[in-house]
Amino acid sequence: MNKDQLLAVLYDLSLTIGREVTVDALLTKVVQRLLFHTGCPVGLVIHHPDGLDANSGSLLKVIGDHQLQQQASIGIALPPGLLGRSIQADTDARLLQRFTGQDRYRYSLRLPLDQTHTIMLLAPETMLQQMPLEHVFPPILANLSRAIKLCNDSEQLAISLQAERNQVMVQLDRAQRFNQALLNAMPIAVFYKDASGRYLGCNPAFSRTVGMQPEHIIGKMPQEVWPAELASMFTQNDAELIASRQPQMFEYVIRTQQGQLMDVVYAKDLFYDEDNNIAGIIGAFIDISGRKKAEESLRQSLIQAISALSSAMVHRDMSTAGHEVRVSDLAVAIGRQLGLDEHQLEGLGLAAMVHDIGQIQIPSEILTRPRRLNHEEFELVKLHAEASHEILKDIQFPWPIAEISWQHHENMDGSGYPRGLRGDEILLEARIIHVADSMEAMLSHRPFRRQLGQAQALAQLQQYKGSVYDPAVVDACLTLFDEHGYQLPDHKRKS
Repeated sequence: MNKDQLLAVLYDLSLTIGREVTVDALLTKVVQRLLFHTGCPVGLVIHHPDGLDANSGSLLKVIGDHQLQQQASIGIALPPGLLGRSIQADTDARLLQRFTGQDRYRYSLRLPLDQTHTIMLLAPETMLQQMPLEHVFPPILANLSRAIKLCNDSEQLAISLQAERNQVMVQLDRAQRFNQALLNAMPIAVFYKDASGRYLGCNPAFSRTVGMQPEHIIGKMPQEVWPAELASMFTQNDAELIASRQPQMFEYVIRTQQGQLMDVVYAKDLFYDEDNNIAGIIGAFIDISGRKKAEESLRQSLIQAISALSSAMVHRDMSTAGHEVRVSDLAVAIGRQLGLDEHQLEGLGLAAMVHDIGQIQIPSEILTRPRRLNHEEFELVKLHAEASHEILKDIQFPWPIAEISWQHHENMDGSGYPRGLRGDEILLEARIIHVADSMEAMLSHRPFRRQLGQAQALAQLQQYKGSVYDPAVVDACLTLFDEHGYQLPDHKRKS
C-alpha cells in the first residue's frame, strides 16, 4: 500500500469519526469503514471495564456475525492473551475458538482504543499483508478514543438534561393540576383570555355565572358569551387595561344569558409572556348580591332609626318642627352643587336629620323660651353638639355622622364650639350643615325673633364668609338661591 492509499484511509476514517455524535453510531460507522479498508468480514467492539487484564467483558457492537450478535451486551469470557496494549495481528486459531465459540476464524486484528475498549477484526484467513499497521491505526485509534469520550460525555449530558427536563415537566404538570384544582375549588368566578379578548379558560364558578359549559366558552369572544351592552363594556375595559397596564376593579350589575341580575365586584389584570409582552387578561367576579341586600337592609334600618330620632326632636320643640328636614334638603342641594357623590350626599342628608339630636338633653323650657337666651342658658344649649356625638357615636353608620354632628357649630376661624376647630380640621359635611342650618334658621320664625327675608339671610352668609362659614359652601348656597331659584321644602308648598 503506497503513501497516497494510506492517506486516503486515514482521511476516510477521520471523516467518519468526525461526523457522528453518539457512541453507537460512531462505533458502527468506524467498524464498517475498518472492515472495508482491511477486507475483514467481521468486526467487534469489546467493552472490558476492569481493564486490559480483565477475564470478562461484553460486546458493544458486532458486525458480520449473527451468532456473536446474539451475545451483544451479554457478559462473555475473555481468554488470556486476547487483550493487550498494542495493535496486533494474530493467527492463533485456538484463542479465537475459545473466544468466539467457533472454529472458522484463523485471523484477528486487535486495535486497543483505551483501557476499557478494544476493536477486534476477525477473518477466516490472514489479511492486511501489505498494510503497515504501526503507521495507519495509532492516530486513528487515538482520535477514536477521544471521540468516544466526547460522545459519552455528550450522551450523559443529554441524559442529564432530559432528566431535568422530565423533572421540570413533572413539576409543571403538577403545578398545572394544582392551579386547575385551585381554580375549580374557588367559589368566585375566574376566567382568562388572550390579548384580543378571546376566552382561553375559566373555572366552574364562571361557567355557572355565565350559564354555559366551559367548552362552549373557550375560544369565544365576549359578545358571544354576554349580552351586547355588557360585552361592549367588557371590551372597552379590556382596551383601557391594556393601555394603562394597571389592575382594574369595578362594581357592576350584570345580566347573565338567563336574564338573572347579579351585583358583582369585577377585578382584572394582565399576565405576560417570558419577554414581558402582554399575553392576556385574567379576571374574576365576586357575587356581592347578598352583601348588597344586607347593606340595603341596614341602610333602611339606619334611615328608620334616624327618622325616629328626628321625630323625637320634633315632639320636644314644636317651634322647630321640620327644621331637620329643611336643613337636610338644603344641605344635600349644596353638596350636590359642590360635586359630592351619591354616597356622600346620602350620609350628608342623614347627618343633617340628626345634627341637633343632642338637644334632647337640654330642658325644653330653655329651647322654647320666647326671648333671647342669657349667657348661662346659651352655654347650656351649646352642650348639644357634644351630646349629639355621645348619642350617635356607638351607632355603626357607614358615614362619620357622629363626628359631623359634633362639628356643625365649628367656625372656619376657630371661634366656634365645642372644640374650636378651624379650616380643614372641620369635615366638609359639617361645614355644609353649618351653612344650611344657619340659612334655614334665618328664614324661619322663632318665638324670640321674626324670620329674615332671603336677601337678608344671604347677606348674613356673605358677611361671615371665610370667618364663620366655608367660602365655597357659601358660594354654592348663593348659587342655589340666586341662580337656581332654590326654596326650602315648606316654602315650595306655599308657592
